[in-house]
Amino acid sequence: MLFLCIALAISISCGQAGKKQAADQSQPEAQAQEGPRMQDPQRGPGGRGQFNPEEMAKFQVQQMAEYVKFTEGQEAKVTELFVKYGKLMQEMRGAPGSFRDMTDAQRQEMRTKMEAQRAEQDKELKALLSEEQYKQYEVYQEEMQKRRMERMQQGGRP
Repeated sequence: MLFLCIALAISISCGQAGKKQAADQSQPEAQAQEGPRMQDPQRGPGGRGQFNPEEMAKFQVQQMAEYVKFTEGQEAKVTELFVKYGKLMQEMRGAPGSFRDMTDAQRQEMRTKMEAQRAEQDKELKALLSEEQYKQYEVYQEEMQKRRMERMQQGGRP
């Protein structure tokens, strides 16, 4: 489950990067407003690459805000929570490509740990949100899952 959520976040960011690149070609001033994220040479061609935990958390909360109506101060707390777990996931994943080098048993162990972390994150998130907000969050999660499946059927990245 956690692995799927991470894959979702990465696939969303890749899809958004493609949309952003197309928009940037038609509106050059948008790139100047984007700031250092798109101009970071470590991100590779077109500014694409992996988000750091802070960027990913901000992106996730921004997307989530389209579904969840945050009260004052909640958005910052949710962002902080996502940064915390993003850093833990980053540490767990280690070097790029390491997942491919693992045995099946090691992969399963990592998935189990990631699922446990995801469950803990959801528990903390549920404590931050009202019951209604958490229902909105679940709708958001379902929509992201649906989009991910559509991209997979179209031959896009998972």
